[in-house]
Amino acid sequence: MIGAAVGIYVPKVLDPPDTRPIAVNVVSNPATVDTWGSDEFGLVMPKDAKPAGQPPIGCSEIVDWARHNGAVDRDVSRVRLVVQGVTDQGVLIDNLRAKVIRHTRTPEPAGVELRCGGAQGVATPRRVVIDLDAEEPAAAYAEEIAGRIPLFGFTLQKGETEIFDLTATTKGTVEWVLELDLVVGGERQTVEVTNRGASFMTTAWRSSRTYQVPAGTDYWVECSASVGTECKENVSPVDFRYSS
Repeated sequence: MIGAAVGIYVPKVLDPPDTRPIAVNVVSNPATVDTWGSDEFGLVMPKDAKPAGQPPIGCSEIVDWARHNGAVDRDVSRVRLVVQGVTDQGVLIDNLRAKVIRHTRTPEPAGVELRCGGAQGVATPRRVVIDLDAEEPAAAYAEEIAGRIPLFGFTLQKGETEIFDLTATTKGTVEWVLELDLVVGGERQTVEVTNRGASFMTTAWRSSRTYQVPAGTDYWVECSASVGTECKENVSPVDFRYSS
């Protein structure tokens, strides 16, 4: 198993409701997950965005604020799935893959980038990845290790929990959801996993301007994509220019 865990609390807010053989909790804010504690998180604002209010300083709050204002994950989407068996029959987890809804090979134009995170927490090796640009975007181990047990083919009994820390990447712009293939009582089922009813979005758009809270600080800096240009420190969010 990826991350077998005993006694992990699964919140009541599930996706989908517990009429299926598994309950799934989606944690889509990577700044709240220790696995990615040393990573930086980039979010691309919509072109000509006019956000409500000003961005906060804390990284998890920045991620929530940016997404609330229409931002899209840049290059990488990080999602934690907590999957729990909820039926008396064992549930065989057979596969995890991305179902692509919309895909452009080149990034769609967007606005500026907001960045935060990095240099804190402890990363764990229990990661899986999906290449959203692949013909069949299925989950695989992030790192191949000789002798490691297969990624799928394990069974969850009622109350047992499995954690998937997923990193999905693209070189274009992709709208997507996840699908879990299950076998219950000899019957195959596919469970669609969304981001609280919405699809996930990932883009490789390169913004001409980035606003970032450097790791371990409590202020914003503004950086230009131009080579040799120094970043401006202590930039006020009031002065942010969101159009690219």
